[in-house]
Amino acid sequence: MRESVNDRLHEVSLQMRPHARAVLSRLVPHSLFPSLPHSPSRRRAVVVCAVIMAWSAPGASARPPHIASCTSCILMPFLGQAIESATPSEDEGSTPPTASVDERTILRAGQAVFHAVAEQTRRFLVRIDTVGGAQPPEQITQADESEDGDEDAPPRPRSQSPFRDAPGSSFTIADGPTTGIIYSADGYVVTSSFNFVRDPQLINVTLPDGRRLAADLVARDQVRKLALLKVDARGLDVPVWATRDQITVGQWAVALGLGFGGERPAVSVGIISAVGRMSGNAIQSDARISPVNYGGPLVDVEGRILGVCVPMAQRPGELAGVEMYDSGVGFAVPGWRVDEIIADLKQGVSFYRGWLGINVNVRRQDGVFIENIADPSPLRSAGGLPGDQIVEAAGQPVLHFGHLVQALYMLPAGRTVHLVLQRGDARIELDVPLARGVDLGPLPELEEPFDPSEPAPAPPHGG
Repeated sequence: MRESVNDRLHEVSLQMRPHARAVLSRLVPHSLFPSLPHSPSRRRAVVVCAVIMAWSAPGASARPPHIASCTSCILMPFLGQAIESATPSEDEGSTPPTASVDERTILRAGQAVFHAVAEQTRRFLVRIDTVGGAQPPEQITQADESEDGDEDAPPRPRSQSPFRDAPGSSFTIADGPTTGIIYSADGYVVTSSFNFVRDPQLINVTLPDGRRLAADLVARDQVRKLALLKVDARGLDVPVWATRDQITVGQWAVALGLGFGGERPAVSVGIISAVGRMSGNAIQSDARISPVNYGGPLVDVEGRILGVCVPMAQRPGELAGVEMYDSGVGFAVPGWRVDEIIADLKQGVSFYRGWLGINVNVRRQDGVFIENIADPSPLRSAGGLPGDQIVEAAGQPVLHFGHLVQALYMLPAGRTVHLVLQRGDARIELDVPLARGVDLGPLPELEEPFDPSEPAPAPPHGG
């Protein structure tokens, strides 16, 4: 497979090499970055042509397979379109180029595009430093929706709530700067809630002009992994966010972050791998997204912000997904979802994990059956009973426990979820608001079923 993909890329690039050289001779007559075209379509053409030249060079077919697959996603679908968009038409009054460009110049032109994007975006980035706080405890829930059904586990004390928000990972949060994005000219900054898992006592923000200001944590969303800060500043530069129709699979994506310190952001380049991920809350990229750039932007080659880089996984927990950092599977919350969430965060409304407040046996293979329900809880108030089978949640069929987790893990407390329960021959539909763990009562003690093999208890002695 590696040889076939690489050889095909090398073959196509060889065929397109004369056209690429001609286009680059016209668009990049010099090797310095100020010479790059301002037209977005022509800037994309420079990058594509640089890729062509690189893949038509000797030894290109021996490149690693992950580079081949990444390049094929970019090169194959858009090759002809990019060349046509950058080739001068006859009505432009231009003549076919005759000058040649050496390959080093072409490769520098491709690099210059990403350099220009980083420079353009830097004026919207802030460095976040925190003081104080502690590592989140590694909490293991034994009697909630994520119960693993371990019958040998010691019983939980009655005074200890089974519905506690676990961090979702044992990842250790290191000291060091993190990244934020200026959201509005009056001092609002959006970043990732990952940066505040330790609940720091002080937060300082360094603006692009070097001013260091104290920041207030207005609110945070522990489900979609966003946080909103406020600093006392006015007249800040605000970036342009990409709209929904400007984000497509296969386009370039550049992840930026200030986690290494210094004035210039760290840069990682990839493509958009998928959209509509994490129940529609994220776009996926193979750019290296990690604590270095959590809270920083994922941008396109036009300098528009595609989303805010955050850790995510298909399970609850504010740290869930951080273990996948630098794996080529990274996520960012797109601009339209950021706007919706920030509108609530500005009001001081924080979002927490939503709970049904139930205990299920995940080892059952015939469905998801409720074994116990917290008292009080919204589900109990709505009419749910132990023994009910959950057959549908939030419009998704539930055949096993994993389906229930996928239906609920991105829904915060306060969101109403539609449940379909099977109780004997009856089909029951309920609208249940998810609750915060702290608002749920304990799980009631269940009566032990009668076991005829056990001896009957002795009658009480009376006087």
